[in-house]
Amino acid sequence: MKVRVFVKRGLWFLTALLLGTGIGARTEAQEGVIKTTSVAPQVPGKTRVVKIGLSQVTAIAAQKGWLKEELAKYNATFELVDTTSFGTSGTTAALYDRGDLHLGQSMMNGALQNRAQGLDNVFFWQSRNVRPARAVTLVLKDGNLYKPEDLKGKTLASSLTSCPYYAGIESLRNKGVSVDSEWSKGDLRYVNITNQAAGVSALLAGRFDVAAWHPQSAAVLYVQGQVREITQAVPGGIYTDAGGRSAWSTTKQFARDNPDLVKAFLTVWDKTVRWLYANNGANLNEAATIAARAMRQSKSVALFNLKDDSQTAYEYGVIDWQDAVNAIKKFWKYEIAYKDPFFTKHQISDKEIELLVDKRFYVGGEYFVDVSEKRQGLAAR
Repeated sequence: MKVRVFVKRGLWFLTALLLGTGIGARTEAQEGVIKTTSVAPQVPGKTRVVKIGLSQVTAIAAQKGWLKEELAKYNATFELVDTTSFGTSGTTAALYDRGDLHLGQSMMNGALQNRAQGLDNVFFWQSRNVRPARAVTLVLKDGNLYKPEDLKGKTLASSLTSCPYYAGIESLRNKGVSVDSEWSKGDLRYVNITNQAAGVSALLAGRFDVAAWHPQSAAVLYVQGQVREITQAVPGGIYTDAGGRSAWSTTKQFARDNPDLVKAFLTVWDKTVRWLYANNGANLNEAATIAARAMRQSKSVALFNLKDDSQTAYEYGVIDWQDAVNAIKKFWKYEIAYKDPFFTKHQISDKEIELLVDKRFYVGGEYFVDVSEKRQGLAAR
């Protein structure tokens, strides 16, 4: 298994990316979803290489030989790309833009942010609604903060463009506690932290009081019993039913040129996810051993990230194109209504959202793979 690690090239690139200038200018909306002339393109004589984001699932699929086996049917091979070496937001968009990544996973809001800044990307997979435990606000256990109202006057840290930021703001707002924004002063001061590893150290050092994170970002602290949660995402809220869904995406050009390889990847993803869910998690210990080695973390952390109710590693997907589109629109309109600092400045139309989801990979499409839980009569979790 070959894993490519990309090193940060300098602050100038990140600055350009965040301003939207490091990505090619946004193209005008096309007249419809990407169209092809055949269901299965002719397998080319030259071997193609698919650059896939490294994650627990892709590492497992590579180690088990499933990626190699499926892609070989299309005269293709793969590289796993470790995007975490940057430690900053916008990494996936940057790698797409320079051709160093073809298939990448993120929360739905992250893929939407990429599109809003000009990346010509498309969704080919989206998860179903997520659990409230997936994004939380947390504090150190040895402090005296226990409930949302205790946080007033304290400092909350998160990444302004991250999934937990949206979930944390929503959950605290639901409890009558507001957070500073560009538009108004709230009950909590806000500090933006994009590097979550540094954020863990800063929390331990007392640089801020509350974090809005995925539990995986503080997995070591959870394993060691050093934190407690103040809130989880609102059940049935905008995060659990829309913005918190995860997504796999690619560039429009790669989807147009290689739809067979996207379908091959979906086939492997589905096989790996079902293996992880099988027999009440009997395979998770083996999976954690593989993931720990690939992700360069302890097995206890890898196991937490695979077994905890907050896990973001693997999930069944939605297969209805309209369902996927409606979730994106719902999240977008909510954030505009509450004057989110990113989406207020980076507008995107309903038509662009519809074009963002490639119909060919959803039910009725020519490259559809059934990634739903209900396939083959599987019982509900």
